[in-house]
Amino acid sequence: MVKTTIILNDNIYKELIDESIERYGTAKKLSLLINEKLRNYNKNKNTDNDKLKLTYRLGRKLTNAEINQAKDEYRGKTEWKP
Repeated sequence: MVKTTIILNDNIYKELIDESIERYGTAKKLSLLINEKLRNYNKNKNTDNDKLKLTYRLGRKLTNAEINQAKDEYRGKTEWKP
């Protein structure tokens, strides 16, 4: 573990303190909260160029022709999982 000093904007600091108190019941967990946020940011950042991934449940199975048609219509807008 490494200790460092960072300078935060007053508004950001207040938001982080408020969230720490809300989530953990104390402001003393600020480092835990910031580490968690940075870890999650890096996970999200490294997935498919920051594109939002959505999953849709249609309630029925699609035929191959329907899947191919949808892929053509939405190429570049969605990622299909087989």
